[in-house]
Amino acid sequence: MIFPAKPDEATRRALKANGFRWSPSQGAWQRHLNEAGRWGAERVMKAITAEGAA
Repeated sequence: MIFPAKPDEATRRALKANGFRWSPSQGAWQRHLNEAGRWGAERVMKAITAEGAA
């Protein structure tokens, strides 16, 4: 996942909790693309959009 700026603390916590790790060389939050990765990405997106709506 790529963000236009450094994500806030809550977003970074959600990414880490769902298995994403920061890749400085790629400038992106990454994890393996498999079913678990897709599920984790969905959870992060739900957490981010719920956070923005609050």
